[in-house]
Amino acid sequence: MERLKAEIEQWAIELGQEHVAIEICKQFFIMGGNGAAVRLSQIENNGIADWRAINNNRQQIFRWLRGDSKAAKRKIQALEPAMLEALPVERRARIDSDTMNYLLSVFLRNASSVLIAVLLNDRDIGKHIQAAHVSLDAIFNSTPKPISHDASGWRFR
Repeated sequence: MERLKAEIEQWAIELGQEHVAIEICKQFFIMGGNGAAVRLSQIENNGIADWRAINNNRQQIFRWLRGDSKAAKRKIQALEPAMLEALPVERRARIDSDTMNYLLSVFLRNASSVLIAVLLNDRDIGKHIQAAHVSLDAIFNSTPKPISHDASGWRFR
């Protein structure tokens, strides 16, 4: 649960609490909406955004995320499926401990960025190459390292 809360907070730092709250609320209502543990307001009415409801939901969600009370923990636990579903795939992979798939997806995104930078003659190509290099190093560092080689083959730590 702590990893999920930290990931939601990081996502909010990148894109803003409002964006994150909207995505969580969308998933919450798709999954059935209000129950005994959590009550959130509908964020749109006939396709028109209700900014008061969005703001109230945002305040509640982030208050619960940061709260230590039993009630806050119970509410976040009830919101957990909606929060997981709302997370972008890369962020969800970090929580699911699927480290290799996450690292590979980051590398592929960065490698793609390098290719686009080369094709478009981007002035920041070095920055893209550095990001790809860092992500490739992360993959290398997360794989087992051979410690010796003998007639039977490689032995790993």
